Parts: sequence; structure tokens; C-alpha cells
Amino acid sequence: MKIRINGNFVRLRLSQSEVDQFASKGQVGDAIQFGNRSLTYQLVSSQQDEVSVDFDGANISVQVPKNLGSRWTDTDLVGFENADQTHVRILVEKDFQCLHKRPGEDESDNFPNPAAD
Repeated sequence: MKIRINGNFVRLRLSQSEVDQFASKGQVGDAIQFGNRSLTYQLVSSQQDEVSVDFDGANISVQVPKNLGSRWTDTDLVGFENADQTHVRILVEKDFQCLHKRPGEDESDNFPNPAAD
């Protein structure tokens, strides 16, 4: 799972196996180590009515309503975002293979790019 943070914008991009894990287990996550501390980030299915995000100082948790999560994993829906973007904008997407390959980057688990030849 890739995370991009830019100001008050959080974007998660998930590979095929990560989307499958979210569909089957209701959550998927990853982490980055900074010496002896880490920052974890996760996508979690919830009973809430809206997409939301929480941060406890060490973990970024994006909560997704169960019905929206199911629609995203079971269809060609590429992504979704939160309705209330007053404080933080959240965007969650399926990660497509790049049209221009980058050396050393493994995209074998990414979704086929619909714009590819």
C-alpha cells in the first residue's frame, strides 16, 4: 500500500492483493520505520456512515463504510473519497501499473492500466 500525504490530503493506493486482503479481512495496512519508531497506516472497514480518518500519534487509520468498501472491492470502481473535506481530504484508489516503467519498481501486483495498449 502506498501513502501520499500533502498538506491536509491523504491518498492511499492499494495493489490487487491488498484490495483482496481488505475484501476478505476488512483491513489492510503497512508501516515505515524511522529508527526505533514507526508510522503505521491502515484501511479499515467500519460501521460508520462516512469515510473518515483518525491519527493517534503513530497510526493513520482510514475508516470506510462496509457497503462502500464492498462496492469498491467487488466492482470496477477505481476509488472513493470522503464527503466532508473540511479538515482532511481522503482519497483511496486501486493502484494501476504505470504507463512509463521505472527501473527497480515492481508493479506486478498492481492493477492493469486501462490506458495501456
